[in-house]
Amino acid sequence: MPRTNRLLPGLLGAFIQAGLLSAVVPVLADEAQDYYAANVEALVQGKCIACHRTGGQAASSGVDLLFTSSVTGNHAAFDDYVNTPSQGARASRVLSKITGALGHGGGRVIVSGSSDYDAFDAYMELVSAADEPVNNAIHRVALEEPVADQAHTGVGNLRGWAVATDGIVKVTILIDGVYAFDAPYGGSRGDVGGAFPDVLNANESGFSLAFNYSSLPAGAHTITAVAYTPDGATRESSAEFEVVRFDSPFITGDDVVNLNSSSCMVEADQISIVDATVDGAILDLLLKWRTAEQGFEIVEIR
Repeated sequence: MPRTNRLLPGLLGAFIQAGLLSAVVPVLADEAQDYYAANVEALVQGKCIACHRTGGQAASSGVDLLFTSSVTGNHAAFDDYVNTPSQGARASRVLSKITGALGHGGGRVIVSGSSDYDAFDAYMELVSAADEPVNNAIHRVALEEPVADQAHTGVGNLRGWAVATDGIVKVTILIDGVYAFDAPYGGSRGDVGGAFPDVLNANESGFSLAFNYSSLPAGAHTITAVAYTPDGATRESSAEFEVVRFDSPFITGDDVVNLNSSSCMVEADQISIVDATVDGAILDLLLKWRTAEQGFEIVEIR
């Protein structure tokens, strides 16, 4: 549906307060952010952020909707979550979760039909409509690996996808806010093509490369993927993660890893190895199954 020009803020507010938002044509991004700041941010801080933050219960469960003290950052988090893999794809999921459905770990935090629920409902409509400008253009990017709030080590994938109505000319990678390199772009992504059937070459929108996470110092890092259109417009997606590593950034030689004197314990999706010899050091290792990598990854070295 074609977009109209910007609605008058007063008229928009009147429609929202009257509960008539669904009858109004979709609106633009800053109106969604303004509504979020005025009506939803306090609910997020009071009811959601205890779990949906780095180190919280939702983060430890692999949920990728996390909040901070930044109003604009929290609106952006909703924007990315609700509109992935397509516009408004997860809006109903958010509304179901907050009322305790779909196995929400936090249970029911908002009662359906309450004024708080109505605020979330109105915001979901706004944010679902707000990402596309008046000419119905699309410009999105998603960084899928490294996986946010997980530990990474050794050589693994750095990958994701990016689409735009006008095309993507390059995807650059920033490490801790500093440009590192351009990512190879154009890989086959039938799933993205299915989500964006009207975007040319969306089925060839992947970026991917092998990356040595152990080349980074141990500790917390952020990787950001920035997708550029031909006119220079950018969208970005970031992941904060932890690097665990051996002393050497790359273990070489056929006999530097020896498990002959080791013992191991298996529990759920984890393998603990005690007294492993790695490059001359005696270490305890913890490996955990990672769905994104489709294999076990070292997540702790002691």
